[in-house]
Amino acid sequence: MAKTKLLSNTDPEIRGKSDMLVVVLHGIGRDLKDWCEAVREYLPDADLLVPQYHSNIVSNVDPRRVADQLVQYIHEIDISRSKRSDGGEYKSIILIGYSGGGLIIRKTYLIAMGYGDDEKIIRNFKPFPWVKKVERILLMAGLNRGISNTNKPEHMSWLFYAIQRLGWVALPPLGIGKFVSHLKQGSPFVANLRVQWIRLSQSPNVQLPPTIQLLGDIDEVVSEADNIDVLADAGFKYLKIRDTGHASIRDFKNPAVGSHRKERFHHALTAPIESLDNDSISYEDEVGQAKDHVVFIMHGIRDMGLWTSRIGETVESVAHQLGQSVVPIKAGYGYFPMLRFLFLGSRQVNVRWFMDRYTEVIARYPNAKISFIGHSNGTYLLASALKRYHACKMHHVAFAGSVVPKNYPWDNLIQQGRVKAIRNDIASADWVVGIFPGFFELLKLSDIGTAGHNGFQDDAPKNSSFDKYFKGDHNAAIQLQNHNSLAHFILLGGRVAPEEGLLVEQQESSVVMFAKLCWLVWLLIFAILVSLGFLFAWLLTLLGIPFPAAWVIYGGFVLLLLYTL
Repeated sequence: MAKTKLLSNTDPEIRGKSDMLVVVLHGIGRDLKDWCEAVREYLPDADLLVPQYHSNIVSNVDPRRVADQLVQYIHEIDISRSKRSDGGEYKSIILIGYSGGGLIIRKTYLIAMGYGDDEKIIRNFKPFPWVKKVERILLMAGLNRGISNTNKPEHMSWLFYAIQRLGWVALPPLGIGKFVSHLKQGSPFVANLRVQWIRLSQSPNVQLPPTIQLLGDIDEVVSEADNIDVLADAGFKYLKIRDTGHASIRDFKNPAVGSHRKERFHHALTAPIESLDNDSISYEDEVGQAKDHVVFIMHGIRDMGLWTSRIGETVESVAHQLGQSVVPIKAGYGYFPMLRFLFLGSRQVNVRWFMDRYTEVIARYPNAKISFIGHSNGTYLLASALKRYHACKMHHVAFAGSVVPKNYPWDNLIQQGRVKAIRNDIASADWVVGIFPGFFELLKLSDIGTAGHNGFQDDAPKNSSFDKYFKGDHNAAIQLQNHNSLAHFILLGGRVAPEEGLLVEQQESSVVMFAKLCWLVWLLIFAILVSLGFLFAWLLTLLGIPFPAAWVIYGGFVLLLLYTL
């Protein structure tokens, strides 16, 4: 057991014949008395384990570690059962998780199965003996997709949504609220879990226990669409509960609908799986589609991604010629201005968005190869995702105008089997990458860099890339004449020559020089901004505005300009 004990109340309540163990895990809401009373009533011979952990909005507990420890506690309890005087053992185990506890319960099962190592290469070890006894997993308003941090859920009030958004901004600088942050849509904990779950459910050698999601019809946190990854599992059941929200699903004593909630809970807890009714979800026919290939096409900063549609059409056309069925994913993350690009937190918002989409793709097209074409900040999305999310894997990767550091470890990813091939198209006059990310790479201030100007140092990108440069600026490699080459590489791999006349032997000498002197360029920009600031402030003082206030106005104007450019 880990040195830091995250769970309390870890001794089970011994009851009846003790031929079953029921584990009930809370989320942010800890009052699950009605559920525990119902378990005692409906399963009188079941031992009951109701562990506790810190899960309020200021908690910094890592849910991954909670799941780690819960695996061990269940293992110890399972062994202890066989040592009792009657010499019996548990015949079955039921796992129940509420809200965020539903994510932790599923992670607990994955770890026990040997598929939960997020810190290193995903490896499989021998499953814990108790995991074979899991009869069913009940998710009570389970956050299967995580907490939305971008779009307001349908039934959430605007006031609560505003408070939640304020919390996302205010809590991290104070060093608190990490537990809730781990539960965000697209966070490493949520995305790795979802991907692992889907892949495990699609494995021909594994039979997941039935997973049952009970969800209120007016839940203000979880929506039907959040169930897509568990829906990919053939054993998934979805049960609606009428007139019920996210918190009220715990209330069985409500005079109007309490008995209905309790009856639905009873049904999910004890009814034979084959007799469980299964409420329909509107997009059910979209899950499990047979496609050969899915291709993400991601744009960069200061770009609405209009070119992605044209290259998507080329990919579809080439796939048709090759007899392949392909789905281009061209939906972008919107206009991303320069100021937001410079901050890690803002870049990571888009990475989480990408991983949420990536997980949905795996659920919808479980047998498809997944490849990626990215330009500028689009290259950062994938590079950061591969580094932070160990469940993320790609088939072929094509970068253009990359802002990824030149020392990015592609060779390791190839060896791990997480990427099959990487192509990196470099422009002859990409001063954008050479100067701006180049400064951050030079000072090692960030995780952006100059691969779109200097190339990658590892061998893997060189095997599929060209020794020449695409003639032009930052957008040179995404011009129409290169689309066919990119499409063929993504679908077939290998070096695929672009149209004649696109490549040149050398980069422009002026761009190379300014890239090497990127620190001086930034210094000149800073000096110009300061000089303009003094001039601006002096002019405002002529209008009677105090000098400090004039500088504040100027600073606000510069920030606004960077935020819109």
